Amino acid sequence: MAEMEVHIVSATRELYRGQATAVYARSTEGEIGILPGHQPVLLALEISTVRVEDESGDVLTWAVHQGFLEYRDEQLTLLADVAERPDEIDVARAEQARDRAQEHLSDPEYEGNARAELRRADLERQAGAEETTRDGPRRQRGGPPHTSVVARPSTGSIPESHDARCASHA
Repeated sequence: MAEMEVHIVSATRELYRGQATAVYARSTEGEIGILPGHQPVLLALEISTVRVEDESGDVLTWAVHQGFLEYRDEQLTLLADVAERPDEIDVARAEQARDRAQEHLSDPEYEGNARAELRRADLERQAGAEETTRDGPRRQRGGPPHTSVVARPSTGSIPESHDARCASHA
C-alpha cells in the first residue's frame, strides 16, 4: 500500500514523525481523509480528533485544539495549537472545564468564547476516556477511524467539485 511521510507538531513538541497510509481530521470545511496521492491542500483545523493510520494498520489518535494541515509531494504536516494523546488527558480537569464553559454560555457578561471552550472540554473528555496503551496513543487495529469523507477519488463518493480537482489521481 502507498505511504506518505507524516509530521505532527504542537506548539511545544513533536508528536509524531513517520510513514502513514491515511490521516483523518476535521477541517473548518468538514471531515477529510488524506491518502497518498491526494492533491495538495492547506486546511485550517477545527477542535477535533486527528487519527493517523500507520504502515502496520494501527490507528494513532490525538485530541487537537485547532491548527493547520498541509499536504503536498507525499508529505503531510500538521501544526496544532495544542495536541494531546488520550493517555495524557486529565478527564476530571476536562469535566471541570466543561462545567465552567456551560456556566459561561449562560453569562451575558462573559467575553470569552464559551462555545469553543465547551468543544475543547468535550473533545478532551471523549479522547481521555478512550482506552490507551502504556507507551503512547491509542492503537487500534483494523479499518479506518470514524469519518464522514475519505478522499478516495476512484470510489466516486467525493463531492463533484473535489472529484474534478483530483482528476489526475483517479
